[in-house]
Amino acid sequence: MTPARRAGAAVLAAYTGVALYVTWAWWTPLGGRISAVNTPDSVLFSWLLSSTPHALGAGELPLYSGLLNAPTGINLMWNNGMVLPGVLFAPVTTVFGGPGAVTVITTVGLAGSAATAFGCLRALDVRVLPAALGGALFGFSPAMLAQAVGGHPDLVFNLLVPVILLLALRVMTGEGNRAAVLLGVTAGAQVLIGEEVLFDTGVVVALLLVVLVLGHPRRARARARGVAGRAATALGVFVLVGGGPLAFQLFGPLRQSGSPFITSYFSTDLRGHVVPTQLQAFASAASVAESAQFPGGIEERTAYLGWPLLVLAAVALVVLRRNARVRTALLLALLVAVLALGDELTVDGKGTGIPLPWALIRELPGFEHVLADRFALFTAGLLGAALAFALDAAPARVPTGVAVGAAVLALVPLVPAPFPGDDVSPAPAFFARGAACSGGTLLVLPFPGPQTTSTMLWQQAAGLSFAMPGGYFIGPASNGRAYVGGQPSVTGRLFDAVRADGVVRPVTPALRTAFAADMDRWRPCAVVLGPSRNLDSLRDQATALLGREPDVVDGVYLWRDQDPSDTP
Repeated sequence: MTPARRAGAAVLAAYTGVALYVTWAWWTPLGGRISAVNTPDSVLFSWLLSSTPHALGAGELPLYSGLLNAPTGINLMWNNGMVLPGVLFAPVTTVFGGPGAVTVITTVGLAGSAATAFGCLRALDVRVLPAALGGALFGFSPAMLAQAVGGHPDLVFNLLVPVILLLALRVMTGEGNRAAVLLGVTAGAQVLIGEEVLFDTGVVVALLLVVLVLGHPRRARARARGVAGRAATALGVFVLVGGGPLAFQLFGPLRQSGSPFITSYFSTDLRGHVVPTQLQAFASAASVAESAQFPGGIEERTAYLGWPLLVLAAVALVVLRRNARVRTALLLALLVAVLALGDELTVDGKGTGIPLPWALIRELPGFEHVLADRFALFTAGLLGAALAFALDAAPARVPTGVAVGAAVLALVPLVPAPFPGDDVSPAPAFFARGAACSGGTLLVLPFPGPQTTSTMLWQQAAGLSFAMPGGYFIGPASNGRAYVGGQPSVTGRLFDAVRADGVVRPVTPALRTAFAADMDRWRPCAVVLGPSRNLDSLRDQATALLGREPDVVDGVYLWRDQDPSDTP
């Protein structure tokens, strides 16, 4: 093995070690632990990763599932279905379950994203140490850590993002049709990993093109025809690879419009760039308290870079202002950081009333589904590239030891803290032994939703052997607008309310009629109530609606042989 290969192997080993260090609380034991920060999203992705091998094993298309929101089902392409990782990591899911797959994919995502960034920088002839630091800043940036701890593997498994950017650069700079074909294939594959990341990557590519054209107008005019041809080739290959899933999403069942989230709320705070969160090992209690004022939960507080890194970036720009690589990467990082600020400048959690460019584009097609703060993933990655380029060029002006020492010191504030973990609540034995009504529909209580995702773990424990109404997913309401949970039902709202306040509602004629209509639509073979907050109230409410007492079977209350026509 050559010295360069040995050094590369050492870098990859270091990335793997860091990824295991931050996720270790989820590995002990694998499949039995989960993020303690955003459990609902972690459970959602554990379900999604379980659904793909299940669908393929049943000979079904893994782009749609009737197992949630029965009998309507859900379009998985609107739900970040992660079909490609679902296939690749199916053996992990089979052995360790969906939560185990989330842990493995998140860990591989952190280390692998750093590794591919490192590999792409090396492909640009950057030396090993600068490339290693640049890759680390992408793979383990505070933005990436925030999405990882937030249970969003689709925003962490970014192995293809550096590759797409490198190939796009080569298409723009005239390196033949091979790069165009590979770009189309890679972008098409990203459709089946995470469409939001692909869309954001496309925005960064467009900004790169603008920067290159404005910076080198004569060269751009000379290359325009060739670039256009290669771009058309890339687009054609992309359509062949990713066009089918996209067509299923846009023209298939359960089409929807808009976003279920208030996207303008999810933006980075200007102070967030210099105030660490609980995810940084050296964050003080005061800074953690200050960061709590920023929009969103910890998973959306993605801006942190630290004063030392920002100062180093400014110094690099001044010292290496004639270096096109450094200048371009820093300019792109700045532009993307501005996009991440959203449509209004926010400082310390308070709006300033100062409008920003995002306000002009947020309603454009595609942008209405995007959360602006997630562009911070690219801010860090582009700063990492700029840092690598600067270190690679620095020896001509600055001693190598001084340059590397300054870079390492600038990255120290970004050192991650280990992620908090929590035990996965075990499924009642009723589900663990396969449940009842295999292949049919169960009405599972508490009613499945964003706050009751334990029911989706129970369904996984039963091998996805039954369908159920409700669930935590994105789907269209009757007006076609996207909502979490899709079109609500009277029964779902009723049991959500009883679980929340413990008050049993009177069974009025109107309620009974609505319940009977829901049951007739769902046609469950049985009703099952598992462990829950306000369990006794939920049992009494279900008993009042169903007109008979349940059996107690393997840790659940069970109303057997349910027939809608028997509802009193």
